[in-house]
Amino acid sequence: MEICCDMSGLLYFGCMANITDFRDFEAFKACRAFVREIGLLVRSVPLRRNRCLVDQMERASISVLSNFAEGFERDGNAEFMQFLTICKGSVGELRAQLIYCADIELIEEERYETLDVMAESAARLLGGLARYLKASSKRGRKYESRSSPIPKRRRRRPLELLSENASWKNSNLKPRT
Repeated sequence: MEICCDMSGLLYFGCMANITDFRDFEAFKACRAFVREIGLLVRSVPLRRNRCLVDQMERASISVLSNFAEGFERDGNAEFMQFLTICKGSVGELRAQLIYCADIELIEEERYETLDVMAESAARLLGGLARYLKASSKRGRKYESRSSPIPKRRRRRPLELLSENASWKNSNLKPRT
């Protein structure tokens, strides 16, 4: 079975299109939209004054996208699930930081509500994708059989089988006996 989704982001068996790039997942698109809004928010005047908060929110935002991409690129479902949980945790971290911003009036309540809805949607899609991967019998792309076999590494020849003109003979190095 392959990881597939329709335009709404719902996963299903049998494919309309294979997903071969992490940017094609609806969960990634939702995370990206949310992180973009966080990026715009931390550049606003009230938040810029709180450098520690801005730094933490930027690190969490970068973590969301980076962990999604890294997990997908590892080509195994178990690894992808692990990175998705980290990604989802970073979304939760940002939600908590938004609560803090709203509580100390760095952002308006309406802006907080909008961003929280985006975060909740992203977290729900991440959780759904992780559940799908856990239930899937497919282990990931790296476990698929390759179309062309990987060539075996050539074995090194022992020193005594090297020709008479071997470079070690002309140096101070001597073969082990």
